[in-house]
Amino acid sequence: MIDNEGLVIDISSRMKVRPELAALSNLGYKPFTMDGVEFQSLEGFLQSLKTDDAERQLEICGMSGPRAKNVGSEIKWKKKQTLYWQGRAYGRHTEEYQQLISRAFQACYDQCEDFRRLLAQTGNAILAHSIGKDDATETILTIDEFVGRLTRLREYGSLF
Repeated sequence: MIDNEGLVIDISSRMKVRPELAALSNLGYKPFTMDGVEFQSLEGFLQSLKTDDAERQLEICGMSGPRAKNVGSEIKWKKKQTLYWQGRAYGRHTEEYQQLISRAFQACYDQCEDFRRLLAQTGNAILAHSIGKDDATETILTIDEFVGRLTRLREYGSLF
């Protein structure tokens, strides 16, 4: 593992320092499959959770980058604090929801060699996400939920 002890790496799709690591952001192209569905990015998965329309959900799953983020930002979900996956409703603040998110991150990590390689390149650096949000009522993935999963995957290779 690369020794980046004490270094903070702020994960963002617009990284200026170490731009090759920008692909670690949810927007980065990282193809994977979960529950029989093919994804182009974690962002496509996350944004798809905002709709209970199965066809629309599959369409969003096939997106990456700003396109996925922009499409998802148009879907209202905050009032109900409910998200959906394959016809099942998940309360935003439930353990079941956290398990679903972890399954997606794990599937992406297991199946996407570039993701594993880039995450390993962060070495022992502290991972951050300064453009994210802390309030779970305002986002489908908080800073801690995102960075925590990346850090655990880097250190242990597993979220379970």
